Amino acid sequence: MTRQRGGFLSNLNAADLVLTAGLAVVIGVWFGFWSAFVYPAATALLGPIGASFLYGAWFLGGLIPPYIIRKPGVAFLGEFIAAHVEFLTGSPYGTLLTYYGATQGLASELVFALFRYQRWDLPVLMLAGAAAAVPALIMDYILYDYQTLAIPLQAILWLGYFGSGAVLGGGVAKWVSDAVARTGLLSAFPLGKEVR
Repeated sequence: MTRQRGGFLSNLNAADLVLTAGLAVVIGVWFGFWSAFVYPAATALLGPIGASFLYGAWFLGGLIPPYIIRKPGVAFLGEFIAAHVEFLTGSPYGTLLTYYGATQGLASELVFALFRYQRWDLPVLMLAGAAAAVPALIMDYILYDYQTLAIPLQAILWLGYFGSGAVLGGGVAKWVSDAVARTGLLSAFPLGKEVR
């Protein structure tokens, strides 16, 4: 595997950009469904603390494209585009999605940069998914006054955000991407070459 050099987004070619955008659109539509139906139903049934264990599904835009392409900037770009597609689906979160998409993608990006875009195993993907929970938690504390919850409830909330980021984010990103790569559809990209 060659080491990636250059600045943010500088190593992306046309195929990388097309795949990132295409995946982000599909993931963004999924985000819209998650926002409109799944998460509200989970919140109504389990409350915000119980529903936090499903939060990590919103981090897939910053995890699936970079795991496949393995270049700087893809995590940020994927999550940012997916968040804006979610906005276009009529998501109840509206323009706040600009913050969520940018900061969650950047948080995952920083983890991949920490490993110099060289390690793409499950622990790194799970760490990148958990990292995306940090800016989400910050904004949600502001919006929903989570600081008023008892400390044990806050601890469960944190476990939900970080745990789901690791499992529903990083774990699912690896599982889905590996399954697609085994079909041969990603043979032009680093993950496809690794699987082949």
